[in-house]
Amino acid sequence: MYHSPFYITENHSSNAFSFEKRNSPKIYVPSIIDGRIEDVKIGTEVVFEDFDEHGKLQSCIGLQNFIRAKHPQTGKPVIIVDNHNHVFYFWYEACQRGEIERGITLVHIDAHRDTRIPERNMTADEAKDLKSIFNYTNSVLNVGNYIPPAMEEGLIGNLVSITSERELEVASPTGNFILNIDLDFWAPEMDYIDRKKTMEIIRPWMKAAQMITVSTSPFFIEQERAIGILHELFAVGNFVVN
Repeated sequence: MYHSPFYITENHSSNAFSFEKRNSPKIYVPSIIDGRIEDVKIGTEVVFEDFDEHGKLQSCIGLQNFIRAKHPQTGKPVIIVDNHNHVFYFWYEACQRGEIERGITLVHIDAHRDTRIPERNMTADEAKDLKSIFNYTNSVLNVGNYIPPAMEEGLIGNLVSITSERELEVASPTGNFILNIDLDFWAPEMDYIDRKKTMEIIRPWMKAAQMITVSTSPFFIEQERAIGILHELFAVGNFVVN
């Protein structure tokens, strides 16, 4: 799955936001490639579109490709996407590959909780089949509701949700866990947090995690800034974050 790019044109998934108000609404979903953190590039297609708080339509360009990488020190899987709901599929793929176990803890670092309830949960039969999980991810789930169905189905056993510096300071992940990071945690409106301190806390968690999933969230953070933060997290190259 995700071997070829495609468009979502129907009134569902993350294309459902303000669907009736947008002209010819559609969003793009990139394909995934094997690569490194340095291979995360901004694409040319609109992957998310909605109106901002001022009523202005924001047509957000996402990634050129999703990236399947490995943590440079631990070799554990790293998946990088633009819209956050796509990680749902890759959690199940990792489970089927034996990279994570069912009932694993999810440590979720994000400016948003992403715990809205979708219109329906997966059926037991759907949860056994990656094609069905792929279809569910791209027809039912959106950027704000992908965590509850993973918990309801039992893939995620415990959720540690972190949306502030204080919550980050008091959290202490133990055992096996997925580290799920939304780069909008460092969006400009979050500049009151101490970025250096948060990085110092999170990097050891990255080494301890069984899997890392990262979203660049085009609607919530400018993508050049997001990629700079991504490089800083992984200590890649001469990162510059404005």
